[in-house]
Amino acid sequence: MSTQKSEVQHHEASIHLDVEKSAGSSHVEPTCNIPEHLTKKHANPMAIGFGAFALGSFMVGITNAGIVTSLPQGVLGVAFGFAAMGQGVCGIAELVLGNTFAATTMLTYAGFWISYGVMFSEGAGFMSMVAATGEAGMHELHNVVGLWQIAFAFPSLIFFIGTFRQPYLIRLVLLQVFLTFLFGGLGGLTGVAGLTKAGAWISFTLSLTAWYVMTAILWAEEKVLNLPFF
Repeated sequence: MSTQKSEVQHHEASIHLDVEKSAGSSHVEPTCNIPEHLTKKHANPMAIGFGAFALGSFMVGITNAGIVTSLPQGVLGVAFGFAAMGQGVCGIAELVLGNTFAATTMLTYAGFWISYGVMFSEGAGFMSMVAATGEAGMHELHNVVGLWQIAFAFPSLIFFIGTFRQPYLIRLVLLQVFLTFLFGGLGGLTGVAGLTKAGAWISFTLSLTAWYVMTAILWAEEKVLNLPFF
């Protein structure tokens, strides 16, 4: 059976519509070949996720280390305005894309930044209560913050183990997250300032690693430079 083939071209959009019709048959099978540059492109939400994590971790590390200031209020704007928002958006986007692991990690840490903002904001009254009770209040504050960080250390350890088949940079990020929460939590519960400082400096190095990952994603997509992604 012979086949007759007609081709219709739409020159403006460069879309080729091929219509195939078998001789002696009324059945028509159109196929539309859409060029690659006209197909829908999905953005990579991990860039904003790692960028938000980096900036928040940088502020926490600098604050807890007491390099510039030790007041947690300096982190509040970043926690609410960028860290929680950025990682929350990233987590939801990863859910839509079907990436369960990435979505779970990003939404977990978005919750961390929201809880940070709630605990240390003036409206929550937490810090006012601590100030009113004096030294006993500070002791309870350290216990609460220590317990809060240990609580986030557990899922962070699970996430870190889950990265064993991923690139080393991703493993390093999750390892630093786990150690930041672990040392910070132990420092709060034991009152050992050195542990808290260690957690702060790990948080600072975490921000540098996360910024590197963000940069690698952005520059590769924009074809600026392919940074090594170990």
